[in-house]
Amino acid sequence: MACHTRSNSFPLRSHPIIQEVDEHLCRLRSSESTSTSSSTISHKLSGLQDLHDCVDRLLQLPLNQQALAQEKHQKCANELLDGSLRLLDVCSTAKDALLQTKECMQNLQSIIRRRRG
Repeated sequence: MACHTRSNSFPLRSHPIIQEVDEHLCRLRSSESTSTSSSTISHKLSGLQDLHDCVDRLLQLPLNQQALAQEKHQKCANELLDGSLRLLDVCSTAKDALLQTKECMQNLQSIIRRRRG
């Protein structure tokens, strides 16, 4: 029974830990029952702990660490680009305001010259 689905953000190369994670997931899914006895709950919790340990080891693999770091750097780069776009918008607005101010100053100077002359 294959239960594994792989995330696109992780390297595609197979690793024995992936198979181990799949096995733990399949065991947990197959043990889904309505029994609430303490031994059943204890068994399921132990299975969850084993799954957690496997996933932790999987995430610590160098290729996965690189993929996670790349995703984090990409997010930071996107945030920087968004900030740059906002800054460009502010600069554009400031430029428009300065051009309006310059135009108003030229109109005022023209009015003053006409009244003097």
